[in-house]
Amino acid sequence: MFLPVDKWSPRYEKQFYTIRMDKYTIVDRPPTTSTSGDVFNDTCNFLDICGSKNNFPAVYYEISVFCGTEHNTCLRRYSQFLQLCNKLDPNGSMGIKKLLPQKTHPFHKDTDAFLVERMEGLYRFMKDILVRPECVNNSLIEQFLDIQVFSE
Repeated sequence: MFLPVDKWSPRYEKQFYTIRMDKYTIVDRPPTTSTSGDVFNDTCNFLDICGSKNNFPAVYYEISVFCGTEHNTCLRRYSQFLQLCNKLDPNGSMGIKKLLPQKTHPFHKDTDAFLVERMEGLYRFMKDILVRPECVNNSLIEQFLDIQVFSE
């Protein structure tokens, strides 16, 4: 179960997890080889589950997931956040799509300031959906955050 960073502690062990988003990276092209435990490979596995764009260069946001004393990182594109939103709320009844930040800004596309602002918006989006009762223990969110690695 999710706890906000200020309420979470490693002493909760694997009962609770928290997330942080404070980095992004621009990837020019997909890697030619993949290795087990590769953050980018895990991202591609989520693409298989949810579907997403595969245009490059692309901006990937780093989601750090903390569970007990363990830590895992996954990279997600904006389009994957949108796909998650559409899968969680296909008919719009939860109203979570309005929580997503803008995909682009006509005058500031992919500037550092815009990407940081969008990352902060995506972080707020994740924190909002993770505390919603209808999203607690949701398997799609668990796949999106790659939480299953903590139970291995």
